[in-house]
Amino acid sequence: MKFDAVIWDMDGLLLDTERLAHESWQQASRELATGIDDSIFLEIIGMNVKSFHGWLEERLGHQTDVLALVQRANDIYHAKIAEGPPLKKGARSCIEWLSQRGVPQAVATSSAQDLAQRKLGHHDLLPHFHSITSGDQVSRGKPHPEIFQKAAKQMQILPERCLIFEDSRLGIIGAAASGATVVLVPDLAIHDDESESLAFQIWDSLEQGPSQFNTWFHTGPF
Repeated sequence: MKFDAVIWDMDGLLLDTERLAHESWQQASRELATGIDDSIFLEIIGMNVKSFHGWLEERLGHQTDVLALVQRANDIYHAKIAEGPPLKKGARSCIEWLSQRGVPQAVATSSAQDLAQRKLGHHDLLPHFHSITSGDQVSRGKPHPEIFQKAAKQMQILPERCLIFEDSRLGIIGAAASGATVVLVPDLAIHDDESESLAFQIWDSLEQGPSQFNTWFHTGPF
């Protein structure tokens, strides 16, 4: 198989931020004594802000002040990433391998645009990406395919010619629905038979990338 471009998820895939977000939700829940089961917070992984606010309000609005919970979790999270979120193993080597060979790359993240720019900018990764499509730039978040379709369109490449990397169940479903080929690199998000069956391959980490890319991308002059 040959592909023309790569679309990356960001949180939990390129950046080790899902763990920090999860810890932030846990701490906020304890501080506010919400009594919320910890598994609730794993279910929002991959949602954009609008989606998870609505989801939390629907699930928890009868028992806790969702706005206060979200605000406190956000404050804790931003403090944790103030010095820059850590990169996942293999992320930089994958991005640089593709960049050096002229393979177009884009990011499709549920995070807001300004936050995505800051997170990736901390690691000087922004020059490698054609564009960043964020959760606040689409009307329907993951698992809808809109964000991936928009990322592909901005590169002027059909989704069917793109290879998408995702870590979350919602991301995998949306990426596959766009018509692209999807590689799953699991992080904290819980998967099931449906999401795993949609993946072309399942990797332990992005460290597998460069050795696989030679068979998937043209490595000659572009």
